[in-house]
Amino acid sequence: MVHIVRHGETNSNLNHILQGHIDTKLNKVGREQADLVGRRLRKMKFDHIYSSDLSRAKKTAEAIAKHHPNIPFSVDMRLREKDIGRLSGLSIYEALDLIKNEGSQWEDYGESDEDFTDNVISFFDEIIDKHLPDTQDPESIEHPKKDTHILLVTHGGTINKFVREHMIHDLGFLVNDYLSIRHKARNTSVTKIVVRRVIIGSGSRCVSRRGSGIDTTSSSGGATTPSSEKSEASTIEIMRDVQRKPRLE
Repeated sequence: MVHIVRHGETNSNLNHILQGHIDTKLNKVGREQADLVGRRLRKMKFDHIYSSDLSRAKKTAEAIAKHHPNIPFSVDMRLREKDIGRLSGLSIYEALDLIKNEGSQWEDYGESDEDFTDNVISFFDEIIDKHLPDTQDPESIEHPKKDTHILLVTHGGTINKFVREHMIHDLGFLVNDYLSIRHKARNTSVTKIVVRRVIIGSGSRCVSRRGSGIDTTSSSGGATTPSSEKSEASTIEIMRDVQRKPRLE
């Protein structure tokens, strides 16, 4: 299972400032959120923790990692938010005005959407190859391997790119409202994706059995969980030539 956590709140989040690669820090609420999500995940048996190198994500990851002192902790720049160039540090309204005045589009600033997508998907593919051993039928009672749990701590745009665009648009997943385009991952939300690798003939493939709803830790310390997030779904290949479209609840 891959657990994806968005970093805690920053003042830029609070003031609707675009951050991109700016290394903003968690504010007081963000630090409290990080501590809370750390406590919520303290009983998980993680095999590896990965974080963006930007402070807001890394500090959130460290708040979780302190409950797992013997678990490997790695930092990877591919988990960064998208670089938005000159739009970084502007409010959303200032950015919209700049784009309008220059007759440009969002995609004209910072790294290309293609490069951002390649970074996100290459990272996910890499950790699956590294941490998910080839197995026979994952439902078999003879399956000897324990479930692997990987934690990723990253940014809203990165989560949106993988879950909303790659899983929904590219792979054809149908999801509930909490994973839909209408809802973004909130600060310290937890998105869970169950992935299996199944041997097929001489090769293997990755399949995802369930993309659960997002558990969200609010800034007030509470947690909300969509009532439908536990539902099961059919398997789907984690590759671009999707053949089936299961509904994920």
